[in-house]
Amino acid sequence: MHPVDFRTDRLVLDQLTIDDAERVAATCSQPIFERFMTTPWPYERAHAEGFITEVVPLNWAEEAEATWAIRLADASLGSPAERLAGVIGVMAPSMDVGCWLAEGFRGHGIMTEAVPVVARWALDTRFGGVTELYWQCVAGNHASAAVARRAGFRFVGWQPARHPNRDGAHPLMPTGRWAPDDADAAASWDALEH
Repeated sequence: MHPVDFRTDRLVLDQLTIDDAERVAATCSQPIFERFMTTPWPYERAHAEGFITEVVPLNWAEEAEATWAIRLADASLGSPAERLAGVIGVMAPSMDVGCWLAEGFRGHGIMTEAVPVVARWALDTRFGGVTELYWQCVAGNHASAAVARRAGFRFVGWQPARHPNRDGAHPLMPTGRWAPDDADAAASWDALEH
């Protein structure tokens, strides 16, 4: 499948370019990524370049994962690379959404705005055979769980990781299932706090 781009009121979801490698590498090498993400560690610029030029295009072509850069739409804020706020993707084999935001872009509702666009597209097109979508985060990643709650996922309990950790393990993780029309979905996350 060929990549598709989206635009919302504040965001552009488009493809990463080599110009984004510096920000991707700088963000993914922060300690929070070692703790909460499955990206390579330590993360180096070569990882970013390989991800952008090889992994992302191949995954689109094979319908294994659809990945987008999340950029601020306001062109007055700088070049596309300067407006890169984060990355979001849908992993077809595991049917889950993965994402991150760079420091300085967190806490502004950016991911809550991006997730529904990507989720609806993946389900409408059945990208890679996706029939339902999940959200998981490492225990203690309260910011990620808050995004899931606001973006329309229902907490369905602690389940084995749908995507393995760096060591290949599948630890139990808080899990949400996409349920944007479920009026009680947000309240279901209260169970995670108890």
